Amino acid sequence: MKTIFDSILVNRIQFESSSTEVQLDCCVYENGSSYDSQIFVSMSAFNQLLCELSVRGIDLNMDDDLDTIVLSNDEIVYSMDLTGDDEKPVFLPYYCFPEQNKLLRA
Repeated sequence: MKTIFDSILVNRIQFESSSTEVQLDCCVYENGSSYDSQIFVSMSAFNQLLCELSVRGIDLNMDDDLDTIVLSNDEIVYSMDLTGDDEKPVFLPYYCFPEQNKLLRA
């Protein structure tokens, strides 16, 4: 897939109840090439990304579409698959991510 600007296609969002980080499984489009990667962002940065998506007209329904896996009484894993046929692709511009995350490669 060719994109006009450097961007990130988010395929899955995953985080644990006891963690302060969110894992984004994604495809990074950068400098004319693409690669699959996992990007870890803080909860605060994730909230900013959700606001950016909302501004772009993509509202993720975290109440209805978030799957939960109970590992124990204290541990729950939350996951949201964004690759479904009925979903719009969730693209974010590369510049919205914190600078330290731009240095990660798979």
